[in-house]
Amino acid sequence: MQIKEVDIQLLAEKSNSVFLSEKWLMLFGSELLCYGIFNKANQLVGGFTMRLEKKLGFVNFYHNLQYTPTINLFFENKAQNKAKLLSENKKMLKLFADFIDKLPYHIITLYLPANHIDMQPFYWKDYKAIPNFTYIVNLNRDIQEIEKDYSTERRNDIKKAIKDGVTTKICTDYKTVKSLITNTFDRKDTAMDEQMINKILFEFANKDNSFAFVSHRNNLPIATSFCIYDNDKAYYLLGGYDSKNKHAGAGAMAVSEAIKHSKQLGISKFDFEGSMLPEVERYFRGFGGDLTPYYSINKAKLPIEIALKFVKRTHF
Repeated sequence: MQIKEVDIQLLAEKSNSVFLSEKWLMLFGSELLCYGIFNKANQLVGGFTMRLEKKLGFVNFYHNLQYTPTINLFFENKAQNKAKLLSENKKMLKLFADFIDKLPYHIITLYLPANHIDMQPFYWKDYKAIPNFTYIVNLNRDIQEIEKDYSTERRNDIKKAIKDGVTTKICTDYKTVKSLITNTFDRKDTAMDEQMINKILFEFANKDNSFAFVSHRNNLPIATSFCIYDNDKAYYLLGGYDSKNKHAGAGAMAVSEAIKHSKQLGISKFDFEGSMLPEVERYFRGFGGDLTPYYSINKAKLPIEIALKFVKRTHF
């Protein structure tokens, strides 16, 4: 097997993931890197994406694409025997670890899909593998059963919102969605990449890959949830609320309606995309999803690694 750079279209044709779709990948400019994994017959059997960002003008930082939870590493493993299946997967991951270690990097931080749990090839290359967590709701159940798994707090928030006249409906006015998202970034004093948000909402989003729900009170939009999806999974990508007209249950209603809509679309999983922030994790946990680990692999050249230990000690 070998890994080599490929064009967007070739990778998109091989994968069913929305994050490897041509429309999504076209959002990214020259920093986008698309790679294919080829077998001995030179057939494309897998692939992944990365982003090369220049820090301080000279530091090569390889990481995920913006608003993309993992590098979407996939690989067709057709082995039938369990031992052979494990061996082929190990072989592929070792190939991948060898490949990225030869890149002209100064810093590497890459998040792997949850189905890749064998971190040995990365340990052997002196990478630090860090577990991260997301919540995934199984949608292959009745909606009543799904809602039954919500926490008491989350159910009470929604009941109170309904009682107080909050309504939630699907929204195609992405200017309203952006306004609520922007409000959240401003409130948290967090930098927002407005150009990327605009690309996602106004260039990428359509009825075949995305949807948004907005909660209203007194005819004012006060909370939103924006998701993108493919045949298998819906991803909670962006959310926000109006801090001046907020209601504790408005955001929960928008998320709950997004979960219901995902089920109606025939999607089998709803992924919250994870968060290591305690308050966000607690909120996501309230929707009763399955706690699901996924790994990041991290490495930096000396002396950058030493410096990073002071600011990113958990990763380096």
